[in-house]
Amino acid sequence: MSVNYHPSGTAPAVEAAFAEALGLVTQREWAAWFRDSNAANAKRAMAVTVVATFGIPQSRGTAGICLVEGRTPDAEPIFLGQAVLQRWTGDAPAGARILHREGAAGAPTWTLASAWADPQICEWLRESLSAGVSLRSGGWEWLAAPERPAASRARDGAPRLIEERRHDVILFEPAAVAISYARLIPGGQPELDLLRHLERVPGLRIAPAMLGSAIVRSPSGQRSACAVLEDIIPHAATVRSVLVGRLRRALDGDPSLQAVALDDVRAVGVIARELHAALGRPFGEGIIAGARTATAADVDGWVARSWTTLGDATLALRATPDPLATLLATLSALPGKLQQFAAAAESAPGLVHRIHGNLRLDTVLISPPRRLSIVEFDGDAFLPDAERLAPQSPWRDVARLLVSLAESAAEAALLAGGDTNAFEIAWLWEREARKACLEGYGTGGGALHALLAIAEMEFAARALFDAVSNNGSTVVASHILQRLTRTIT
Repeated sequence: MSVNYHPSGTAPAVEAAFAEALGLVTQREWAAWFRDSNAANAKRAMAVTVVATFGIPQSRGTAGICLVEGRTPDAEPIFLGQAVLQRWTGDAPAGARILHREGAAGAPTWTLASAWADPQICEWLRESLSAGVSLRSGGWEWLAAPERPAASRARDGAPRLIEERRHDVILFEPAAVAISYARLIPGGQPELDLLRHLERVPGLRIAPAMLGSAIVRSPSGQRSACAVLEDIIPHAATVRSVLVGRLRRALDGDPSLQAVALDDVRAVGVIARELHAALGRPFGEGIIAGARTATAADVDGWVARSWTTLGDATLALRATPDPLATLLATLSALPGKLQQFAAAAESAPGLVHRIHGNLRLDTVLISPPRRLSIVEFDGDAFLPDAERLAPQSPWRDVARLLVSLAESAAEAALLAGGDTNAFEIAWLWEREARKACLEGYGTGGGALHALLAIAEMEFAARALFDAVSNNGSTVVASHILQRLTRTIT
């Protein structure tokens, strides 16, 4: 398989037309394509764009892997993004993201688009992974690493796109292959490490099997991992999109759907418990070494992280021209509450082990009748690398799920009209949903563990800081922080 790496806008002779088309896509378009909805990513500068172009085997067209290296204002490279592209004659298949289309009157029309809807890319990935293909040029490397015998890759099917995700997930039904992108870090990589571990736990069916993986290395040394997954449940959608849809219809006049949505949430609590039981199970040596008892130093670190995030959010809010007095009052009460939570947590710190790190409702897929799977294991990108790999309290994952519930309730209320009544009903449902999630997880419905409160405060303060910094809504963060001021440990 031949490959030509080149900076976007320069054209090797063998792919002149394709490279020219790529050059017509502006840097802003590339940046928008690779940013997710996270506010922190919106600030990342897309400084380097490199495209690998190659012919798909058996002369089925021309495709490319686009790599974007992001840099912070201090010029330190922080991540790589990647995506598969293909050029189509005429309109691209349904579901593909159009980047560029051209064709004068009477001339053929052709399109440059993301290849998420093209089963040929699925076949190319299978062939690449089977061969362990390594593509290198100009300091860049795309290395495919097969995980299992090629015989397991014989299936193929029609593609379908799951929408409303913050990270790229590709589904090819019925075999179902997903690709999710993540940043490699020194000492290990959460997604690949966790998936390999979960595959070895007997009887566990909460995560897809890994078809293979690929590593992209930039000239600066930054690396990105791509996990290629199979056996994802067909006809699935994210739990978040399902809950928002049901709750919105409930707010529009079908209250029976509120109870159905609670059952969905309870099932998420169950799968979170199964995930943590599997991740706490030792498997040989290496990055996942089993559960251990948390120490006072662990608790101190979690409290310090929450304290710092809370302080940053408070300073950001006070710097705005007209900060909300009620929110300032809430923030002033939270340091004392955090000290209470810290004291309670030190008396019962529980166990720590590797966890998901960013377990949200949009990282879990659901299909009828109520089958769930977890498809994304990127971990919490806000944490320093050492903390991402360090043992954490499972309550951190549960806290992230509960914050995600609050976000879903607010989104449904906005879609239902955004009036006061809609938000009141949505928050009442969220209170019951918290109980259902905790019941499914195996703790008393409505109970609030001190460690859970510490993590919730961190996530809510982070959301507040991002909202203030980007002129966004502070509704969800304010709701969570006010609830924490009323919590008695």
